[in-house]
Amino acid sequence: MGREFEGEEEYLEILGITREQSGKYECKAANEVSSADVKQVKVTVNYPPTITESKSNEATTGRQASLKCEASAVPAPDFEWYRDDTRINSANGLEIKSTEGQSSLTVTNVTEEHYGNYTCVAANKLGVTNASLVLFKIGTTDPGR
Repeated sequence: MGREFEGEEEYLEILGITREQSGKYECKAANEVSSADVKQVKVTVNYPPTITESKSNEATTGRQASLKCEASAVPAPDFEWYRDDTRINSANGLEIKSTEGQSSLTVTNVTEEHYGNYTCVAANKLGVTNASLVLFKIGTTDPGR
């Protein structure tokens, strides 16, 4: 389980903390006079987003298609989607759904103009990252065809 530290100090100092050291820590004070007093504290390590998964997709004209993007971050990231340099919103047959740590862009009825490059951006107060995804026509690997 955990490591034990003994001493007279009233604090635990964690130098160079990493996200893996997040979690519950327990402080136990004991002596021969009374029973031990135990308190727990939750330590949260904040860190900027990193894209953990991004999925390009192939699509058929007239059908539905989705692009997916996942990111790890604390606090949880906010997502934005771009086509070329233009931010995309849920409108005109495009639907963006974002939950904690993942986002999807769904095209409800794919047309020729939907094929191409997209960018998923994940951001929190500590940083921003992005991933490029492609929606390509079935049978091609070139988004321009």
